[in-house]
Amino acid sequence: MKLLFTLLLYLCCRQRDTGPPRKCLKILRTHQHASIYRKAYRRVTDNDEVFEAPLTPLQALKMFVEADLTRRQYEIVRATNPQHFPCYDLVLKAKQECYPPKESLRITATCAESNLQCLMDLTVTRLSKYLEDVIIRLNEQEKKSLMIICKWDCDGSQQSKFKQIYDNETDSDANIFMSSFVPLRIVCGKKGSKIVWQNPTPSSSRFCRPIRFRFVKETTDITKEEIKYVQESIKQLNKTVVMLNEEEFSFGHQLKMSMIDGKVCNAATDTKSTSQCYICGATSKTFNDLSKKNSVNPQALEFGLSVLHARIRIFESIIHLSYKLPVKKYRKRRIEEDKALEAQKKLEIQERFRNETGLLIDMPKANFGNSNGGNTSPRFFENPVLASDFTGINFELIYRFKVILETISSGHKIDAEKYEKYGYDTAKLYVEQYGWHPMTPTMHKILVHGSQIIKSSLLPIGQLSEEAAEARNKHFRSYRLNFARKFSREDCNLDVYYRLLLSSDPFISCLRQIRKPSRKSQSTRRVASMQRKYFDA
Repeated sequence: MKLLFTLLLYLCCRQRDTGPPRKCLKILRTHQHASIYRKAYRRVTDNDEVFEAPLTPLQALKMFVEADLTRRQYEIVRATNPQHFPCYDLVLKAKQECYPPKESLRITATCAESNLQCLMDLTVTRLSKYLEDVIIRLNEQEKKSLMIICKWDCDGSQQSKFKQIYDNETDSDANIFMSSFVPLRIVCGKKGSKIVWQNPTPSSSRFCRPIRFRFVKETTDITKEEIKYVQESIKQLNKTVVMLNEEEFSFGHQLKMSMIDGKVCNAATDTKSTSQCYICGATSKTFNDLSKKNSVNPQALEFGLSVLHARIRIFESIIHLSYKLPVKKYRKRRIEEDKALEAQKKLEIQERFRNETGLLIDMPKANFGNSNGGNTSPRFFENPVLASDFTGINFELIYRFKVILETISSGHKIDAEKYEKYGYDTAKLYVEQYGWHPMTPTMHKILVHGSQIIKSSLLPIGQLSEEAAEARNKHFRSYRLNFARKFSREDCNLDVYYRLLLSSDPFISCLRQIRKPSRKSQSTRRVASMQRKYFDA
């Protein structure tokens, strides 16, 4: 009967061969001839070619971006089935829709940038194209109050030197300094109460739009100059007008500088010392004095918690604290024996982590930086028992830091009052256990000012992370090496800028299939009073 039912469905779908569905009923009545129909079914299906509709240029472009293909690679793929894949010229036309007008670009041998107004217009237009069915159903009041909320940043990194001539001998491509923004939400209604669109991956580089990049080294002056440049561009922004279904929709813009690290925060607030808190001005001498309350700079609270760097810095704080456990000295002068004990403790911890977990702790890299990256810290906090055993640091303290870091990076709304109590108790535990060693500025910011930053944040603090901008530095190196022309610095910079725009196009990024996140630790559930998942009514 299963065979006959399958055959019935097949013949109903192939009416052009068997006629009306009533002939299928005749087959059911003559079940004694099932073997005849089975052979016929196999004969037809073996010779029948499955028809697949060819990809549209947009679908091909989505695959092109998702697979990170070059033109040559796409042509090789297309050669396997020319009828299924559109020619590259059609894909190229679809690409042009992802770029702002050429007159809005400024490309030189050391810089590539787009007018911020044109870039915002393009971003809103592409998002509106994806959300057309939703936007046209809004009421009149909501249509007049549309607003796109974004986060922006500026960050520097080292780059490879290319064998290309500069007209100016002082120019160098050894460093890059880039500013970018990420759209987070589109809201409407009274005080933005209704969410039209929410970025599904706010920490992903797939929505990270480049504003400008320059081949200059990151310094305090360069950072201030870039912040001033972007802020002036934001002030000059006008509403974006989009035509949907023969009707005009205008979008306002709101950009917050929250996608930044501690170095940029210090530059923006004129904080000279790295051991000083840029929010309240406290120094390492007073970090452990929890009763002392300094006045807070309200502007500094808008910079967020720098979640990615916070995880790395707290991990390093615990590791460096463990090196000093045999001596228990911080400011006091250390003799040679003390230094030898610290070096021996450091070597023991490094060996244990390397042999038992495979982690490389505090190991210098070949070109720059060390091995304490964004992947090392999560693995360290993944097992607080093991981390406490290796380092000798109090287990409860490590576990509390693990809970706090998971909470602020979750992307959910956090109860600031309960976070404040949990943070204060953690700071108190640290002072009781290791009062001879002051907290680091990052630890002080997370534990003491964390609740204040959460209260002042427009969105859940985890959505304001700087991960997207940090990932963009790696993409820049890859795009410059693999997707850009090398015979001209101007053409090379243009190709890189176009690739950054293409890979962050909102319409294409919204179409991509989001991977299910791996199952993470659920330690935040044990402090459920501290965090609650955010749902829009």
